Amino acid sequence: MTFPLGSLRAEGAASGNTYTRKSTGKAASVAAVPVGPPTLAARWRHQAALIVGAVAWLLLLLALATHHLGDPGFSTSGDGEPLRNKAGVVGAWVSDLGLFLFGYSVWWFIPVGLRAWLSSLARAVRRDDETPAAEPLLPRAAFWLGLALLMAASCSLEWTRLYQWEPSLPGAHAGGVLGFTLGPLSSHWLGFVGSGVLWIAVLVVGMSLALGFSWLALAERIGTAVDTLRERRQQQKEQAEDRRIGEAALVER
Repeated sequence: MTFPLGSLRAEGAASGNTYTRKSTGKAASVAAVPVGPPTLAARWRHQAALIVGAVAWLLLLLALATHHLGDPGFSTSGDGEPLRNKAGVVGAWVSDLGLFLFGYSVWWFIPVGLRAWLSSLARAVRRDDETPAAEPLLPRAAFWLGLALLMAASCSLEWTRLYQWEPSLPGAHAGGVLGFTLGPLSSHWLGFVGSGVLWIAVLVVGMSLALGFSWLALAERIGTAVDTLRERRQQQKEQAEDRRIGEAALVER
């Protein structure tokens, strides 16, 4: 006897039994893994990770925002003046190394890091009395792939288009080491215009994967908002016209 899989899913989660269903003429086995309440240690680890992540994100933001070329760091010994980075010596080194490797594209780590932290916070808030399922490997791989594509595209575009920023960067290369590596290769094989088209397309894909959103869904929301605004204005015009006609009729009476 066979049953629809959906009708057995709730019962299977409670009992942990294995059921079979027909799938393309063959029996497929589906095992339900019982879930239980999270341990206190797991809760504390997650909360500690959230706190550490928030502190690290704030320090990185402060370090990048107050970076000064005269501070000692990875690529320079400094100009001998007092430290100007508000995140201290570590902040000066981190900001200098980040700008040296990625140029101003290192700022992408700020929104990406914030998006990842908010996602982790949302998982903690949604946790009720049961341990949530383990995060699948595919979204993790998609995130890291998107981050790699985003940084590669941004650094390459920075090297090929924003070279006027070089005097304010350590290492004197827009896009940092990554841009200096990928930018000339793409320009040599695809030309200035072709490399720009390639890296813009890669940038679009990388942003979607790293920041966890869909361009199609975003376009749909924007279109819906525009249509709603247009319909609202049309209704206001119709209501104003109805009031005008009513007032004119009242005057005629």
